Amino acid sequence: MVLATFALILVGGHTTTSGAGMAFADWPLSAGSLNPAGWWNDFFQRLEHGHRLIAEAVGLMVGILCAWIWEKKRAVPGALAFAVVVAALFYFMGSPGKMIVHGALGSVVISFIAILLFGRDERPPSHPSRLRWLAFGAFIGVCIQALLGGLRVTIESGGNVEMATAFRILHGCFAQLELVLLVLIAAMLSPVWTSFDWKPEFKGVSRLAWFSALIIYIQLIVGAAMRHKGAGLAIQTFPKATPEGDWLPVVHNTLIDLNFSHTRIGALIVAVLVCWLVVKALANESRFVRRPAALLIWLVGLQIVLGVSVVVYLRPPLLATVHVINGAAVLATTVLLAVRTTRRPDSMHSSENSTRIHTAGEVEA
Repeated sequence: MVLATFALILVGGHTTTSGAGMAFADWPLSAGSLNPAGWWNDFFQRLEHGHRLIAEAVGLMVGILCAWIWEKKRAVPGALAFAVVVAALFYFMGSPGKMIVHGALGSVVISFIAILLFGRDERPPSHPSRLRWLAFGAFIGVCIQALLGGLRVTIESGGNVEMATAFRILHGCFAQLELVLLVLIAAMLSPVWTSFDWKPEFKGVSRLAWFSALIIYIQLIVGAAMRHKGAGLAIQTFPKATPEGDWLPVVHNTLIDLNFSHTRIGALIVAVLVCWLVVKALANESRFVRRPAALLIWLVGLQIVLGVSVVVYLRPPLLATVHVINGAAVLATTVLLAVRTTRRPDSMHSSENSTRIHTAGEVEA
């Protein structure tokens, strides 16, 4: 699921970087069709429609994951069946294709949530409640993400480019939040969650990791704003900010300040924080803490190299896209390190509680 989301971010990032986001001016249909003719032969249409198809697949997978964690296996087929009925009703009433698709999408989401929250439990829940609500949040998140992408297209096709740009930035930033949710779920479902030995000294690593994740996310927000506003080459020299050799920009405007904030200030802060975090994490003996820490330092080093290369080679689309996806990997790895060091796994809590109850019983006896 996490890998599928990375693939979606990769294709979405390349769609934006290549300028293919408006290859189709309508949504949720593409040129009025579920499968527009010739889309594979046109590079821009292949990127945009491919992005939409992958998004649909990821949305379905998130729904299946959510139903599995909630142990409501009828939720997905039940919601899909209800959506087919609604779409058929709209069709026989003579509704246009856009309305039919909107009705189907809305009904599948509403019915899925209704079955999930109010449907009869098939068996007592075996997953902790926080994991279930994280999964529910991931499903709601993927629906919001789809809506943000659709609004970006329809608003821009309506002529409001400035507002559409704001939705483009929101769409890019929200994708990273969805990735974080799925990383949290994957970490809690992993066998590692109940197998490694949590230690009190992990608390310091945990606090620093969560703070680092927040700063990295802010850095990604600034990067998204820079990319969508076309500020990626507002400063075309590195490390100095002007061709004349000045370390600070001489001219200030929105594009230059965005670029300087991301490529200099934010990059330096993230690099320092990550190095500090990695040093603290590597001081622990647990391989489940040391491994993501070692990966993190390599990812940040690669991110710096990619960022400099984007400037030096004047922002080639593929290189800029790899920079985006590697930034997402930095965030995901930091979150993984944070969640592993935050608290003891559920099984440990259960084991401790059982031991305490057993001991109390012996004392009373």
